[in-house]
Amino acid sequence: MKKPSKSPPPALFARELMNSARLADALTLLASEHAAQHRLSEAAVVGAFCWVIGRIVGASARDGGRDLDQLLGFLGQQVRRAAVGEMARRAYTLH
Repeated sequence: MKKPSKSPPPALFARELMNSARLADALTLLASEHAAQHRLSEAAVVGAFCWVIGRIVGASARDGGRDLDQLLGFLGQQVRRAAVGEMARRAYTLH
């Protein structure tokens, strides 16, 4: 009988969460700068990110033997959380 695997320590999750948030911020800044430099529309930026995320999810399903529908469901939940969080943030403008 296989023993249940131990869960990673909470500190690992916290560190990974912090680092993934930093990666998200860095990607957002890079995309904003690139889009401004090349005069890309919001639709072009969103499309590019969708393409990249689709490739990452597809590779994860293929290489990791994961279920594509489960990964896509998880992705939808994450995108929704991020969008709702962004909508709730106060937009600061300089005058």
